[in-house]
Amino acid sequence: MGFNKGPSDTIPTTPFKVHNQIEYRVKGRILHTTARGPFKEIVEAIPPSITGFIQRLAQQGRWGQIVTIQQSALMPAAAMQNLAAYLKSRYENPETRPVVALVFEPDIDGSQLMAPEFLRCYLDAGLKSQVFENYVSALDWVESEISQFSTRLEWKDSYQTGDQAIDEQHRELFKRAAFLLAATSHEGQVISAMRLFQYMRTHLSYEEELMRRLQYPDVETHTQEHHELIARLNTISLKIAHENLVKTDLEEFLGDWFLKHMETADTDLARFANTPR
Repeated sequence: MGFNKGPSDTIPTTPFKVHNQIEYRVKGRILHTTARGPFKEIVEAIPPSITGFIQRLAQQGRWGQIVTIQQSALMPAAAMQNLAAYLKSRYENPETRPVVALVFEPDIDGSQLMAPEFLRCYLDAGLKSQVFENYVSALDWVESEISQFSTRLEWKDSYQTGDQAIDEQHRELFKRAAFLLAATSHEGQVISAMRLFQYMRTHLSYEEELMRRLQYPDVETHTQEHHELIARLNTISLKIAHENLVKTDLEEFLGDWFLKHMETADTDLARFANTPR
């Protein structure tokens, strides 16, 4: 897992090297790959462990790959044919396909000759791909292409409980979860997860203080549900810290568990809070 570092890449991870020719580095929803030519045969240098990387990335939703060619891009025609066949086999399932940016800097030996050949391999495998002359442009393109949102993380007016303050806080939670899902870098995921976790604790503390002030009869049951929600969110946050965000985990947390809590416990609390005494 290796790549030419861009200015925003601040989280160190250990690269996985193969034959000193290929390195991989997973960061957020992008697989950064460095391949150093000339190549006699590139497919043989691809490790079986790449399957695990791809599975992990596909779990996050839309993902991308930046392939940076260094030193030389030269490769025999037979090896290029093997690469084309490998890519078609590897990405036969459309749901696992990334968008791919191929970086050939102008001073790389054979870049003008070989860049179109590499691009053809990826395009023929059904992968949306483009060639770039520098890493920064490639990163910008990949990040724009893998931007994502989830309909399950969209706020709907039907989610309103009837209490203005609670509803505004719920809306903010959905917004922060959407930011987390949209983050493409590991650093962005960690920061977004922290913002979501902190606001969730603030929101739940607000409700618990409201229940105590109102002497709410179901305070213990309601508070216990809060503990369960925090535990689930903490599990998701720990996965993100270890670069293992799973898109469905976040969708199920907010779209199932938290939504059910909103529709039942929070709605009951809002009704109680707004009942004249």
